[in-house]
Amino acid sequence: MNTELYIAKRILPHKDTANISKPIVTIAIIAIALGLAVMIVSVSVIIGFKTTISDKIFGFSSHIQIVNFDTNTSYESIPVRKDSILVESILELSNVEHVQTFATKPGIIKVNNTVKGIIVKGIDKSFNPRFFETHRVQGELFTLPDTLTDKVLISKHIADLLKLQVGESFITTFVPNESGKRPRKRRFVVSGIYETNLQEIDSRFILADIRHIQNLNNWTDSEISGYEVFVSSHKQLQTYKTHIQDIVGYDIGPDTQRLKVQTLQETIPQIFDWLALLDMNAWIIILLMLLVAGMNMITGLLVIILEKTSDIGILKTIGTENVRIQKIFLYVGGILISKGLLWGNIIGISLCFIQMQFKLIPLDPATYFMSYIPIYISIPAIIALNIGTLIITLGMLLLPSLIISKISPADAVKFE
Repeated sequence: MNTELYIAKRILPHKDTANISKPIVTIAIIAIALGLAVMIVSVSVIIGFKTTISDKIFGFSSHIQIVNFDTNTSYESIPVRKDSILVESILELSNVEHVQTFATKPGIIKVNNTVKGIIVKGIDKSFNPRFFETHRVQGELFTLPDTLTDKVLISKHIADLLKLQVGESFITTFVPNESGKRPRKRRFVVSGIYETNLQEIDSRFILADIRHIQNLNNWTDSEISGYEVFVSSHKQLQTYKTHIQDIVGYDIGPDTQRLKVQTLQETIPQIFDWLALLDMNAWIIILLMLLVAGMNMITGLLVIILEKTSDIGILKTIGTENVRIQKIFLYVGGILISKGLLWGNIIGISLCFIQMQFKLIPLDPATYFMSYIPIYISIPAIIALNIGTLIITLGMLLLPSLIISKISPADAVKFE
């Protein structure tokens, strides 16, 4: 039998006994419970926020793009030629879920007296509509027949700005790539309206038949802006990029066109740098909560040691070593911490489930890119928080437990 643990359970304040330490110990347990609950909610919100933003960005733009190897960073791209063998080789890679072609071209929409600059993203039959079906709020996502279609999908932001409804048409003006030529116009019909709440997407992009862009740029049917590659996880994008680069090589096709493989993190690094800053906020919250919980536990254990000074004296009188007595009070601290962790898990996880289920706390989409606080419950993260809190707070209790070695047996027995 573990003697130290047995004595520790006897020392703990009980409901039916009046102790000086009882209210202080209760406060310490509450502090740990609330601290862990705050940490669980904070980490779940931050992971949820990062996951939601990342899913939207990757869902719209893909994880990896294959484009022409040039220094052009505008949406007026230099075309690459379709290569079915290249696509099949990429699809054979593990973790690659889908490959689709795309093309982009800037344009200007004018409806009545309102003018709006936009980017037309051209899609073909290889397009996976899953992302836009999820974020479609009105109408429907147009289908791509064998003949050219004028139907487009626009964002709610653009629709509200230009006062466009499903079924209405508008004129878009495009500037030709070649200087000296007159602008060209296209009439589009609103097939559906989407909303991602990401300003970078909603304020600029509309989806249209890729053949419009090919015609406007005087491209052939086999010329596109590039390929979008979707993978199963964004955790190892650099590894996937390397594998795709090995397939792409540097010179392919009859005209030895050069292709560039780039991850979305390389294309728009500022957004991912901003998301990385959220981790710092999480660490600050965790450190503050651990400090508060640890200080409360130190106070509680000091009061228990003070209250049990005479018992410590008796243990020393019968020859109990200081290390064993310290171990007793560390067990006391461990039991109290465990109670706090139990309640902290119950409170924190319950709050997360309530928000996930009912979305009680809304957000301003214009500021936070979503309409409610997102929650993602990560079991590994919660386990790590529990283990980390237990280890760190127990480590902080080593300091007050050292006071036991300074207590004189003779004086302790007389202490009341």
